[in-house]
Amino acid sequence: MKRRVEQSVLGLLASRRSIRRFRKSAMSEEVLGMIVESGQSAPSYFQAYSIIWLRSDQLVEAVYDVCGSEAIKQASAVLLICLDFNKLTVFAETVSPEHFLKLDTYPAETLLSVLELGLVVENMVIASEALGYGSLLLDCGIYECERLSALLKLPTGVVPVILLLIGEKDETPPPRPRWPLQNILHIDGYKPVTGEEARKYIENADQILSSENYLKKYANFSGTYFEYLAEQLRANKEIKQSYSALSAFLRKQGVKV
Repeated sequence: MKRRVEQSVLGLLASRRSIRRFRKSAMSEEVLGMIVESGQSAPSYFQAYSIIWLRSDQLVEAVYDVCGSEAIKQASAVLLICLDFNKLTVFAETVSPEHFLKLDTYPAETLLSVLELGLVVENMVIASEALGYGSLLLDCGIYECERLSALLKLPTGVVPVILLLIGEKDETPPPRPRWPLQNILHIDGYKPVTGEEARKYIENADQILSSENYLKKYANFSGTYFEYLAEQLRANKEIKQSYSALSAFLRKQGVKV
């Protein structure tokens, strides 16, 4: 029995895919509550996170206008996962008037809180899979955090990080490319990846993605994966301005690394 459970859990993890096409259906509070409680079961630090369920059609449409993904309109649940130093401040003030959130920076706590949030999200993703749902993570949560904060009138200290979509799967994507285990798992030290290894990974990924026309289907991009990455990684003037504004907003909201 134990062996079957182990295999089913590992199989669930291995079969997880990002779903970009959902069949529109409702999700009950009971089901979503189970998913969120599964998230709370993740290893915790200060539990400096909050989850906002966007149920209003008007708000979902507004978030779609900000983020632009059609999957937002199709998903059964649209969840904005936020760092919550507002709640943490109230918690800390209750315990002691002299706490680390009054310091100029608190890098360890910030990074650990981001890690904690990620663990919560992953637990929610896997819980969704176990219940038969698919999910998608959208990084517009952080890239558009200022606009989303204004839209939802979030207080100082509450910072959108990721948008989690959950819903009934309307596609069955194949496995996506991943780095070879030898470039991920290091024994008794660290072995830097070589340029040749990076190039081989990109070439292999390009073959896998081009076989299903992935870039055209999901990113409306007609070039190779190498060209797509070059476009995504380019540090142009627009990106620099965007990052500068994002850094300023994060500092204002209390994210002090």
